Amino acid sequence: MKKFPIFCLAALLLFLPHPASAGWGDALKQAGSDLADQQAKEAGLSYTPSEAMEGVREMLSIGTDYGVSSLTSGSGFSANPATSLSLPAALSNLPGSSDLLSAMNTAATDAVPETGDLFQGTIRDLPVTDPTSLLGGSSTAITKYFEASSRESLKSMVKPVVEKCASAAGVDAYLTPLNAAMQAAGSGPGFDVNDYLTDKVLDSMFLYMGEKETALRRSGGAGASALLQKLL
Repeated sequence: MKKFPIFCLAALLLFLPHPASAGWGDALKQAGSDLADQQAKEAGLSYTPSEAMEGVREMLSIGTDYGVSSLTSGSGFSANPATSLSLPAALSNLPGSSDLLSAMNTAATDAVPETGDLFQGTIRDLPVTDPTSLLGGSSTAITKYFEASSRESLKSMVKPVVEKCASAAGVDAYLTPLNAAMQAAGSGPGFDVNDYLTDKVLDSMFLYMGEKETALRRSGGAGASALLQKLL
């Protein structure tokens, strides 16, 4: 049987349609992952890189669920001074500001469940080059990595959700006359409520995710999967 020249294989790959090329890429990544796992086992390590990656994703997923639960139950955002919403000083003393703040709280709370879904989808596809170092890092190392690598893309996805919820809560109806009064008084530019709420939702989710990561590390993964308990 004749051998197929390697340069012919390379040329063939160049002309493969994109989905097929992606398939080759996935296969190569899987082969590399399998090799790294095998080497870890042969070295007698307590867990493999694949298990570490699964543990990182589980930590983030649990933290996301905790953030959603914390922000949508009880007093929600108002329950924690670190997540409580506020208004610019120039707006806070104007008539009608309390109604605006109430509508903002409703909008933020209503945006959280869908935000949680977006977080979970991002976590499933999150690339992590060294999950082992994250597991051995600080009490919030995994959350901080997730925020640093994903915040901008998450913001672009979460902002439309916030805008939809703000519209449903009537935020603009309260804000428009207040912004006009603030600008007429020369108290500064208008308040971009959608941008503020988007950042607040993200900040609050990451805050609670960090709290949950810290608690899981301290407890050795109590209540989590057997794998995460082994990793911690």
